[in-house]
Amino acid sequence: MTNLRIRLKSGEPLLGTLITLDSPEVALILQRAGFAWFFLDLEHSALLDLKSAQRIIEVLQPQGYAVIRVPDNSETWIKHALDTGCDGVIIPHVGSRADAERAILFSKYPPLGRRSVGIARAQGYGSSFQDYLSGAAERIAVIAQIEDVDGVENVDDILAVEGIDAIFIGPYDLSGSMGILGQLTDPALIENVNRVRRACHAADVPFGIFCPNITAMNAELARKTSLLAVGSDTGHISAGAASIFHELRPER
Repeated sequence: MTNLRIRLKSGEPLLGTLITLDSPEVALILQRAGFAWFFLDLEHSALLDLKSAQRIIEVLQPQGYAVIRVPDNSETWIKHALDTGCDGVIIPHVGSRADAERAILFSKYPPLGRRSVGIARAQGYGSSFQDYLSGAAERIAVIAQIEDVDGVENVDDILAVEGIDAIFIGPYDLSGSMGILGQLTDPALIENVNRVRRACHAADVPFGIFCPNITAMNAELARKTSLLAVGSDTGHISAGAASIFHELRPER
């Protein structure tokens, strides 16, 4: 399968979903339903450790792309996440060029960065050590998440950092940073999202966003958005269960 960095460069829409449960079985069900990439959320979820994430990655690859959102832009978290063998990392709250540079510094082996060398699943526990070292820079995607006003204001500087493979918008946190928490249809929020979208298009960097529902997904597909995360594992389970009772009791 084409690696995630190359797949992103193609510009073709990539539909994914958030994984928040410590359940390889649920992740596999969602993959078989058709999702192509998986946003493993270690910032806000029950996936509180990398062992859980690694078990999920093992069932998703190589048919699907597994991307870990680390809790913060730290060397330790990024290093440990990449050693699971994930296809990329999402760095939350990237608000400046310096934040983006830190993400690259910690994600790339020397001379491009200062990621330290270890032996874990990513390196085949030693069996594919040299191949991984030589190919990691071309294979692993680094995605900067803009979810604060500072990130919107500094989007051009963030995009100028070599090695940032995509920008991903977190609309809920962005709305909170604007003082309009959860108001995803507010014109000011929409304008900030579109400001980032335009900057990405001008820089030829893939643009991505979280879509809470099918309506939002279809709107983004119409705009040729490259990277979409549609709902979450818990949301899909909840909606599926609720639909049964809606059919039984339409008045609910």
